[in-house]
Amino acid sequence: MAMVEKTNDEITEEGSSPHYKVYPEIYRHINYPDDTVQIEVVLLGVKKEDIVVKALPTWLHLSAMRPSDNVEYAANVSFGAEIVPEETTAEYNNGLLKIQAKIRDPLSYAKEVPL
Repeated sequence: MAMVEKTNDEITEEGSSPHYKVYPEIYRHINYPDDTVQIEVVLLGVKKEDIVVKALPTWLHLSAMRPSDNVEYAANVSFGAEIVPEETTAEYNNGLLKIQAKIRDPLSYAKEVPL
């Protein structure tokens, strides 16, 4: 279930409609055999161009606007594993955002120590 928060924006402008911040439904699956993390986010009624996704090694930032009714979807999601942000992909179709990230090999930063 998504959480909804009514912001104070409507207090500043007389007669304006309220602004709602929605924390969307998010599903995460870590697939260790394939070294991937899949995240699915429900963003009903949002246009693709109104979605911003930013990936960092350990978490994901999501922001999406649905201007027709002043709804803003927002979330920060932990991947549950360190990922390679450059190998993260996303696709949006029929209100469902699917994100796939490659889990970073823990030895990718390792430096061989000479004997």
